[in-house]
Amino acid sequence: MADIYAAQLNPGKLDVVTDWVAKQDWAAELDLKADPIEAVTAYRFDDPAGEVGIEIHIVKSGDQLLQVPLTYRGAPLEGADESFVANMEHSVLGKRWVYAGMGDPLFRQRLDHTIATASTAAKQWRVDEEGNRGEEITDVAHAFGTGPLPGAEDVEVLYRLSPESPAEKSDAGLLLGRWDGQDTNVVLAIMV
Repeated sequence: MADIYAAQLNPGKLDVVTDWVAKQDWAAELDLKADPIEAVTAYRFDDPAGEVGIEIHIVKSGDQLLQVPLTYRGAPLEGADESFVANMEHSVLGKRWVYAGMGDPLFRQRLDHTIATASTAAKQWRVDEEGNRGEEITDVAHAFGTGPLPGAEDVEVLYRLSPESPAEKSDAGLLLGRWDGQDTNVVLAIMV
């Protein structure tokens, strides 16, 4: 489960997401000035050690749905300079090092685990300034794995999402998701 603080962030998450998307080859034809990035929803994975925040943002630019996985760490990740996105000041946790999810081995491991074990994204809980867990946050995306794909050796995140993807729970090797306003499953990631 993920603990979510009512914290001030500088820069904000949407700013970090926008800056990262603008630098990606797969987003080159998007006109982010005419169609700025807007938040749609998000989901998280658990870090079993409780040290790293693993959050996947679902955003849109115009009609195009995008997915941006990020990790938030309390110290630099050795050997991941190419995946470094930004530093962020968190009013409760202090300085955070933000990495593109696919460049962080923990994200890749948790994504693979969620798909292979047919698990779900982490439940999220509001936490007060003293660290007391309060109510569950339910207005997030529901992401779930469909089980292992025999012979698959890796996982791949889909950065550009298709809300009309014909995926079913019975299709192996997928991470599927849905959220308020998206009643059918969307393919979020695949085993390859």
